[in-house]
Amino acid sequence: MRGFMKRLIPLLLFLAACVSFAQTEPVHVVVVGTTDVHGWFEGHRDANPPYGGLPLFAAYVEALRAANPGHVIVVDSGDVFQGTLESNYFEGKPLVDAYNAIGYSAVAVGNHEFDYGPAGREKSVPRDPGDDPLGALKERVAQARFPFLSANISEKATGKTPAWVHRSAMVKVDGAKIGIIGLSTPDTPVTTQAANVAALSFTDPVKAAVGEAAALRAAGADAVIVIAHMGGRCKDINDIHDVASCETNQEVMRFLAAIPKGTIDAYFAGHTHSQMRQVIEGVPVLQALNYGREFSMLDLWVDPAQHRVAKTELRPLTMICAKVFEKTATCDPKLAPAGAALVPRVFEGKTIAPDAKMAALLKPYEEQVEAKKMEPLGVRTTAEFAKGYSIESPLGDLLADLMREGTGADVAFINGGGIRSTLPKGELKYGDIFEVSPFDNFPATVTMTGAQITEMLRITTNAGRGALQPSGLRYTYDAAKPADRLVSVTLPDGQPLDPNKLYKVVLPDFLVTGGEGLGGLMKQLPAERKSFDMSQPLRELFVAALKKRKEPLVPKTDGRVTVLNPKGSID
Repeated sequence: MRGFMKRLIPLLLFLAACVSFAQTEPVHVVVVGTTDVHGWFEGHRDANPPYGGLPLFAAYVEALRAANPGHVIVVDSGDVFQGTLESNYFEGKPLVDAYNAIGYSAVAVGNHEFDYGPAGREKSVPRDPGDDPLGALKERVAQARFPFLSANISEKATGKTPAWVHRSAMVKVDGAKIGIIGLSTPDTPVTTQAANVAALSFTDPVKAAVGEAAALRAAGADAVIVIAHMGGRCKDINDIHDVASCETNQEVMRFLAAIPKGTIDAYFAGHTHSQMRQVIEGVPVLQALNYGREFSMLDLWVDPAQHRVAKTELRPLTMICAKVFEKTATCDPKLAPAGAALVPRVFEGKTIAPDAKMAALLKPYEEQVEAKKMEPLGVRTTAEFAKGYSIESPLGDLLADLMREGTGADVAFINGGGIRSTLPKGELKYGDIFEVSPFDNFPATVTMTGAQITEMLRITTNAGRGALQPSGLRYTYDAAKPADRLVSVTLPDGQPLDPNKLYKVVLPDFLVTGGEGLGGLMKQLPAERKSFDMSQPLRELFVAALKKRKEPLVPKTDGRVTVLNPKGSID
């Protein structure tokens, strides 16, 4: 017996060591990120080849889960709903149905989550006593089987986090605890309808993240990631350690420079509709393209015994395609090798095809708006009308001209961020105009002096949020200046704007009610010099004015916005 025990003890010690080793083996977690889907759950069906959409994305997620059972987390960095007829008609309901089915773990609160205002399509802002400006969003939150996260939203009245939002979430993966912090851009009040967020504060994201990360660590989190509707812009995403192509003034860059080292383990960005795949200040940062075109993936190896991330790997951003060009992972014709044929996409060992259950879930929503979406306008374009955010664009010129024609104003402006899609080549449909102008913004006519118009342009060019697209005047700004960027403002014939003369100016009501930082200026205008036409959204004005055009539309620009020393991402 004694000899048996002598032989047994080493075996037991060996087995104990094996068990101990197994328990401390890092847990592999795959985090999948989307952002700025903006209602594009159908995907881009008119593209050649078609791509994107949630039925196709669901197939990618299922392939990942089959290869990594129980180890896949799906998150979104905000701006889920706003942007398409099929989403807006139902105030985002199809998106939450789809996200529930996919099994998202958390979604950050984006600025456009507030756009729908009170529940019901008839109002996008509160107009009557008792209207809840957060009504539509609260309905989506109640519908969701995942939390909407933002650690830096608080109620002005109480200073507390609103009941409908969570600051963070904790997800368990095979013994590892992953904390997820949500953040919203502090710019939200000037990038959504101001009336809908008047009772909310959007506080310092650094302070909020530091506090929430500490709370999550105290609760046992082994890793902490941020999903933030605060993004950046990097031109080169091939070398993850090269940040030279990243714009330094973007929110994500400022946030990561300010947050103490070791506070978070990863950051999933959004808001800027751009790509990121970099390690910045020691933190892996990922941001996929908008409108359901791409998703990002981060591999984490989490050590629960040491409560730390042992290793990270940033996978390439993945375009959502059913077919790809041979020897590539893309279906973008611009990136196709010469002569390459389209072949079925194989991902994680599975051939990708739209998920049938997801397609069936979304089909009823699509069918209810199909007739309106496909309604012909009797208007043809000779080529695509490109949009621009920080420069003059053919589409910006066209829309501003339509606003002047439809109202008889002297001058018209539309903000670059209010133009959400290009206008395609060919016979136009109602859905094309809706995708260009999905917001329920209304025409507002204000009477302004030349000096006030100049001040408006000074404010918007200094803010760095994008250029106002004009009709009826021209202006020049210097993008290299840190402040006071506006150089000149003239009438179309080159004559200076008379600072004392009154001009009739038509704008989206979003600008007149304080959007793009114009609240202070607009409050100076007497009420009798402001007029709001709430009878039709701007897109209906565009449709009516377009139908009066007899000739095919030809895209062009004529020098209305001149940018000196352009730098960074000027699109």
